[in-house]
Amino acid sequence: MFVFSNSKTRKGFTLVEIIVAIAMLLIVAGITLYSFSSLNDTNALEVSVAGVVSNLGEARSKTLASIDSEQYGVHINSDETVLFVGSTYSSTDPNNVTVPLNKVVEIVSVSLNGGGSDVVFDRLTGQTSEHGSFVVRLKDNINASSTVTIFQTGIIETN
Repeated sequence: MFVFSNSKTRKGFTLVEIIVAIAMLLIVAGITLYSFSSLNDTNALEVSVAGVVSNLGEARSKTLASIDSEQYGVHINSDETVLFVGSTYSSTDPNNVTVPLNKVVEIVSVSLNGGGSDVVFDRLTGQTSEHGSFVVRLKDNINASSTVTIFQTGIIETN
């Protein structure tokens, strides 16, 4: 004997249920991607600040060590810092060591004593007359930033 099932006991999903489930998945995926993007930008800022501070620290260390009886400095651009040998920066010097910033990060508000964009450390003391500060920030979120301060003693601090 055959039993016919009525329409109320059908199993499966309706088209509306499938569309709602896909919409919820897309919303969750969008939130997740936004979170990872924000995390990636924060990481890019931290890595860029560390690179800038490392470049400044290396210039000071090399100067204090009197490597090649020279002093060393760092030239600050909006998208990179350049470690250079000597008391003045020359963009054509093959000994320059460039540390580029991540493409989502920039350096702004450079305020160094003397008004330039170069920090040169003094031999034997590691001090600098070009002390001051600048801001490393995300290009698309100016509230996400870190200030790099270079004291007259040559000590470098971030906050």
